[in-house]
Amino acid sequence: MARKRRHARVKDKWTMKKWYTLIAPEYFGMAEIGETPADDDSKVVNRTVEITLAELTNDFSNQNPYKKLIFKVYKVAGDNAYTKFHRFELTRDYLNSLVKRRTSKIDDVIDVTTADGYKLRVKPVAFTIKRCKSSQKRAIRAIMRETVQQFAQEENFVQFLQECVLGKIPSEIYKRAKKIYPLRRVEIRKIELLYEPKNVEIQETPKAEVTA
Repeated sequence: MARKRRHARVKDKWTMKKWYTLIAPEYFGMAEIGETPADDDSKVVNRTVEITLAELTNDFSNQNPYKKLIFKVYKVAGDNAYTKFHRFELTRDYLNSLVKRRTSKIDDVIDVTTADGYKLRVKPVAFTIKRCKSSQKRAIRAIMRETVQQFAQEENFVQFLQECVLGKIPSEIYKRAKKIYPLRRVEIRKIELLYEPKNVEIQETPKAEVTA
């Protein structure tokens, strides 16, 4: 009897839960990115959901399957749970595939503040064709830092984030740094949100820019 009662309680607890549809931020098209169960709205807030850029945009070309976006729920309305950006990172498998023998890997950790007051930790990485000197590594690292900081100072959070994720900023680093030493690839391997200003309305970006 005890086992039956315990099973009944578990079943009742589960049937009390309802499913919430997770919604991507406006600047990522407000796409439905999953579902999560809960028996109260408050338990959904601050939950995170992970999705690849390929799944989000339905574009499985290039590096999109290796780019992961982590969103966090900040508001629940009805059956919808609305999310905002929390973190971006490349998959470990993809990063490992870029490491080659007798080459150099150059990375950095850069804290920046965007034009509209968002503080982000950005981690770019560059891979050379052959092994380079320490002085060349320092020069390439300086270019990475200067480029990331320049874009952050000139752009709002949404613009900066999209240009990191979609490849414009890595491409600009590549173009500038290859004059120091031949590069094989440049990526932004991780972005973390450190601080967001209060009562600041995020500017919407046309969906076409996200899915291009």
